Amino acid sequence: MFATILELLSEVPVTTIIDYLGVFIGVVAGTIYAIDRKMDTFGAASLGMVTGFGGGVVRDVLLQDQGMFFTQHPMVVLMGIIISMALSKGRKHLSYFYDKLFYLDAFCMAWYVLAGASKCWYAGSGAVISIILGSVTAVGGGACRDICTGEIPRIFLPGKFYGISSLVGAVFYVVPMSLGVPNNVSSVLCVGSGFLLTVLSEHFNWQSHGESAKTELL
Repeated sequence: MFATILELLSEVPVTTIIDYLGVFIGVVAGTIYAIDRKMDTFGAASLGMVTGFGGGVVRDVLLQDQGMFFTQHPMVVLMGIIISMALSKGRKHLSYFYDKLFYLDAFCMAWYVLAGASKCWYAGSGAVISIILGSVTAVGGGACRDICTGEIPRIFLPGKFYGISSLVGAVFYVVPMSLGVPNNVSSVLCVGSGFLLTVLSEHFNWQSHGESAKTELL
């Protein structure tokens, strides 16, 4: 049975597998984010779906190449709903993850860099577009989530690295791929660099400064 599963997976494009995993990670992160804010089951499921699919939808609209991922894979939508509702129903067992939400969000962002950059790369969009849409895909789901909860999207705020991390992750995917590095190695470099830079910026308090910071210095 295991061999059969591996054989089936070998026939699935690598970008599709990355998207599937990205949706799973995004739905989990978005649902826990919603539960932490005391949303009900419907609200948590809705926010989980927005987080899981938001970045991919933005990417596919801008890419205009292979259609919308979630409309071509309706089972992913069903999977996301089931996962989100299951997490919401078991919310009393998730308290451990509330304090770890930052790390889950950082990993979700880093993985979606890979989802965006890899799909654009294999679609033949070139290095520059792959980097840009890799970053856009990474921050898209979080931005949609923040808008739905009435918050300013994190990407537009000065503070810890987020958008910068997504760009770095995209560069660490596209440049190795341009040099002929295997996809699996480039993928690890992409996710690892984006996640690590985000975590380090939190740990060492590295920040991008906005107008308010300049005003205080004056």
